[in-house]
Amino acid sequence: MKQSPQVIEQRLDELAAAGTVESFVRHDYPDEKRPSRMFEARWRLEKDVIVRARMMLNGFDDGLLSTWEIIAEASKPWDWSWPSPATMFWPKPSDLSWDLAGARALFRYRTASPVDSAESARETVRAALDAQADIHVLTIDDELQNLDRPLVPLVRYLPASFVGRLVEHRVVPWALAAVNRELKPLGLRLPPAGALIVPQRPRPAQLRPADLVIAEARFSLGRPQALIDAVTRHAPLPRHAGPDLHRHVSLLREQFTLTTDEEVVEELEEGLGAAEVQLAAAVQSQEQLRRELAETSALLHAARQEAQTHRTRETEALEAVEKARAALTEAHAAHEQLLTTIATSDLGQALRDAEARRDAAESEAETAEDLLDEQAREIAWLRSQLAAASRPAEGPPPQDFRPATWEELVERAVSELDRVVLGDVLATVRPLRGHSLEATWRQRTWEALRALEAYACAKAEHGPELLPHLTAYLSWKDAPVPLPRSRYSATESQLVLSAPKLREERMLPVPREVHPSGRVLMAEHIRIGSGKPPAPRLHLYDNTSGNGLIYIGHIGEHLRNSRTN
Repeated sequence: MKQSPQVIEQRLDELAAAGTVESFVRHDYPDEKRPSRMFEARWRLEKDVIVRARMMLNGFDDGLLSTWEIIAEASKPWDWSWPSPATMFWPKPSDLSWDLAGARALFRYRTASPVDSAESARETVRAALDAQADIHVLTIDDELQNLDRPLVPLVRYLPASFVGRLVEHRVVPWALAAVNRELKPLGLRLPPAGALIVPQRPRPAQLRPADLVIAEARFSLGRPQALIDAVTRHAPLPRHAGPDLHRHVSLLREQFTLTTDEEVVEELEEGLGAAEVQLAAAVQSQEQLRRELAETSALLHAARQEAQTHRTRETEALEAVEKARAALTEAHAAHEQLLTTIATSDLGQALRDAEARRDAAESEAETAEDLLDEQAREIAWLRSQLAAASRPAEGPPPQDFRPATWEELVERAVSELDRVVLGDVLATVRPLRGHSLEATWRQRTWEALRALEAYACAKAEHGPELLPHLTAYLSWKDAPVPLPRSRYSATESQLVLSAPKLREERMLPVPREVHPSGRVLMAEHIRIGSGKPPAPRLHLYDNTSGNGLIYIGHIGEHLRNSRTN
């Protein structure tokens, strides 16, 4: 049966007589080379759902297969369970010729379009990628169709509206490699026993290969449910429409001739309502813009005033800087002149003599400190001997350990002192390295650490009632490792503790189980050296009443105080 407009008109007559189609009309467009005819129809799917549709038929008088195109739009979002517009215009598919459409002959209802060569594979994939309204699916001919038992096309398993929209391409096994070569640039592959939904070009970002490739879709085994579900999920997704499709939809909306007077009035009212809403929104937006403009103007005025104020202040500041520079230059000149006067006068000689006497006094003080150290060691030895024998000791006191380096001191302390915990003291002793008194300071540090270890052990043995703090230990006549009381300070001055920057310098690290912040105030310290800087100090945190340990946070140069700040 040849494709002819009379068959379409006959079909529409039947549907109109049955009440399925409300009305239809035919429009002829004569052309010497290839005449065309357009059919318009409208039908109601539900009480409030009206479908307007057009079918354009081209080249129906030359004995060849004509090409057809259908554009349809419903008054509500399309439901895929509704009848396909194609089946409203097509006659019943007793003739396979009605199954073909478009410039390329692609089957859409009774069977799938075969892909049986490399050339057809290339043409099929490229046409599917450029499709606008059609949904193209590649399936595998897993039984090689024959006349006795052809495989059922996919569209027969899908909701009614897929008829005319779905184009199935069934690939024979020997063409599978050629198809996958065309799909490779897209990052897709048709499985040997599966199916693939061909995406538009370019592929939408939300579509992953897992959404398009179905691993198992053997039609010979019956209903391919996984493929049916995948196509049903894919169909409602937005598709890119080219200018031709947009033009056809616009023409359907603007030039459809079967619109009723009631619908025209309703559309006008809807358009008027939409215009009123847009006008109200525009007025509201204009008022908002006016308010924003007023606010912006006020802000701009305030900004200009503030900028002027800043410029005035900047000018005053520059003038003050120039005055300060001039005063500083004068002060430098006066200072140089004063230095020259002091150097060439009796006062300069007196200052030099005073510095010499100060250096000599510091040297004598260090000598006295050394003597004090020797006496402390001798007292400790005598006490140990008396405790051991309850009789006067004989012979000189033994030589104590003398660390050759700070690293050796730390290593010895870690291995021998169980109740004294050193922090990162190798970093804080850097300013002491290379000094002429470095060896003396190392020895005094070691003796101070031993005294702290002895204090912690004695407190654990005799209890806090006898030795509540280090001051009590230093005055205790039975102290096994004495430390000169004059070297110890239980705290800092009030000026130091009340100055935030000076107090912060004495906030030193401890384990978080000692304090949640990981730092404590270490105002308690031992003097390691005297005189002019670096005048080293050892800062500690006495936690013997807690976990029984003493934490050393700083061994190094004298921290800043109220006189050095």
